[in-house]
Amino acid sequence: MPVDLSPHEVAAFRRGEAPAPMLDLIGLMACHAIRAARTLGLFDALAAGPLTTDELAAAVGAAPDGLEQLLGLLRATGYVERHDGRHANTPATAAWLCSTSPVDYGRILGLWQAIVEEQWDGLAAAVRSGTPAGGFYTWLAARPDLSSAFHDLQRGLAEWLAEEVVSRVPLPEGSKSLLDLGGDHGVYAEAFCRAYPGLSGTIVDGAVTERSAGPLTWRTADLLTADLPGEQDVTVLFNVLHGFGAPDAAALVAKAAGTLRAGGLLVVLESLPCGTTADLAFGAGFSLNLWHTQGGALYPAETIRGWLEAAGCTAGPWQELTRSPAHALVTATKPADHG
Repeated sequence: MPVDLSPHEVAAFRRGEAPAPMLDLIGLMACHAIRAARTLGLFDALAAGPLTTDELAAAVGAAPDGLEQLLGLLRATGYVERHDGRHANTPATAAWLCSTSPVDYGRILGLWQAIVEEQWDGLAAAVRSGTPAGGFYTWLAARPDLSSAFHDLQRGLAEWLAEEVVSRVPLPEGSKSLLDLGGDHGVYAEAFCRAYPGLSGTIVDGAVTERSAGPLTWRTADLLTADLPGEQDVTVLFNVLHGFGAPDAAALVAKAAGTLRAGGLLVVLESLPCGTTADLAFGAGFSLNLWHTQGGALYPAETIRGWLEAAGCTAGPWQELTRSPAHALVTATKPADHG
């Protein structure tokens, strides 16, 4: 919501003299307005150049009077602008909300809107009882459009981070085998195999189709209960631990460590509660969503380090990623004398 508040307004909201929840209400309205605009194809129509209300109405098949009202909210919240009677996308919209934008954040916004509106029902009761509602993946499976957006989001994030992740994780000399637990799309395993000729990767995930392609093999299995291949040179847990409750997450780290040969490397990549003010706010909401819909959470770095050490591994320092400071990775080695 890129509303351009004056310093005076910001100060009033911070002092409690203006109702801060009003900004959240505006954000809620804007979220629905963006969804309507994308459904109409409004932002894409304006990407070709400024249009009058009547021209835009004809382009998207909308009634001019209703469209004018929608445009009014989109102007007030910073997503369109009007000059000399013609509407145009703002830089924020061109960068994030057109179908041709480098990152189509509108699809992400639509996914999260559905999650919050549908999956957060009963949140107060869950907090009161301490029992999360769960059922996220069952809900997602019943919504093919959202499932596609979710998996595209996971793949897109991995494609964005993979190059930096590989550059920060030198594998043990002569590594031949990599086990990716929960890797689904295989993007990270593929990136490592490209960087290390002769390396083969096995991806184990409960929601994949068993297959092989080049140096990669996909295996369908439950991470917590399946017998996993051992004597691995490298095992990775990338954006996986936050989907489990703490006891299961700790058990999964121990199980991952158990797949390694002596001197093997365990690599963990996770979202951590850190970054900018916006990162921290989103992270808090993400963690709440993980708890309520999956029973998981964003775990502090030291908690994960404790699980690695309890599993008999020697962990190095956490490394924040340049491309996404809210993500960090840690490498841990299984000592040669560890049984």
